[in-house]
Amino acid sequence: MLDAIGRRWVVGSSDSCDVVIDDPFVSSMHCTLERRAGGALLVRDRGSRNGTHVDGNPVEGAELRVGSYLQLGRTTFVAVAAPGSDQPRAMELLRGHDAGLRATVDQALRAAQTDCNLLIVGETGTGKDLLARIVHEGSRRATGNFVPVNCGGIPRELVGSELFGHEKGAFTGAHAERDGYFAEAHGGTLFLDELGELPIELQPHLLRALETRNVRRVGGTHERAIDVRIIAATNRLDGLGTESSRIRVDLYHRLATVVLVMPPLRERMGDLVELVECMLRDSASEHGGKHVSDEAWKALVSYNWPGNVRELRHAVERALALGGMELRPEDFFPEMRFGRTPLGMKPTREEPLVPYQAIMRGAMEQALTTHGTIRAAASHLGMAKSTFAEKAKAWGLLPRPRNKSLERLLKK
Repeated sequence: MLDAIGRRWVVGSSDSCDVVIDDPFVSSMHCTLERRAGGALLVRDRGSRNGTHVDGNPVEGAELRVGSYLQLGRTTFVAVAAPGSDQPRAMELLRGHDAGLRATVDQALRAAQTDCNLLIVGETGTGKDLLARIVHEGSRRATGNFVPVNCGGIPRELVGSELFGHEKGAFTGAHAERDGYFAEAHGGTLFLDELGELPIELQPHLLRALETRNVRRVGGTHERAIDVRIIAATNRLDGLGTESSRIRVDLYHRLATVVLVMPPLRERMGDLVELVECMLRDSASEHGGKHVSDEAWKALVSYNWPGNVRELRHAVERALALGGMELRPEDFFPEMRFGRTPLGMKPTREEPLVPYQAIMRGAMEQALTTHGTIRAAASHLGMAKSTFAEKAKAWGLLPRPRNKSLERLLKK
């Protein structure tokens, strides 16, 4: 939390900064953030080489409001409200440099400034719920409730009661009146996850609530006005907007004012190394010092990850729990202990889905640019310094030796 009044935080790529950003396009000391009395959060550029941008505009100094987005290099932050507070809290880093993901995030940040309905489309495990929360936290509704609803988990006979509430005695077991999800989200955001799992014959009730902005409890006679933003999500990609879809055409068009597409992990494998690194750092207090072997990296990038980022996180958690200090392929994929190739993984004799060397070379190059020395870059990636140096030299990432400059660099 950036909550100390008057304190100034330095943001940049240098390890000496208060907020360190692993991005080669961020200057070593890029900008400062300062909390002022009354809750305002001020950002000031420190003469950075690529500039500081707030809501798409270059600034030397500006106030960040809830919903503002701050771009430093190729990294974007969103000013969001802390739960139960009307003040901005620390920025949340949106990880990933894939062009498709960045385009989706940029659209989400722009949509957050409006109050239109949204539909998020993507496979299971791509992070649709995270994107919905980012939109909520970047909107004027950030101080209201964010109410997630798994439409596939509601029994058919209880859909109306769960969404709209019910009166006492409306049905067997209704011993007291109850508000539904719409009432709970009043003034905030209702996130309808896996909308395609909602029985299609019950979807007109949802459509009517969206069109009239009124709901009626099951068993009730009076309608209640609601002020809710709807964000829906679906992994049912076939036939969207047509009669063959699991979502009614009229409901689709009502929700699809803005459509955000979350790319699957297999289409942004260039982010895999960074994602795994982040997961390892998140677990450093419990599993500090563990690193991924070369063979494991090759296995990770040869797999097509049908469960996307969620499956990747589970695989990393499994490896950390079961593996030694050097994580092996079988720690991520248990079936490999028995000589079996996981479904969705190309055999080692074939080329991986994305060349391993290209992914690793890019990660090493970025780490060198950000951290400056082989020792620091290798530590960041969880690699032995000698292994990092050998690969960096082979892939042309090190400066040509001039006198003994290379030897001095290797000793740092």
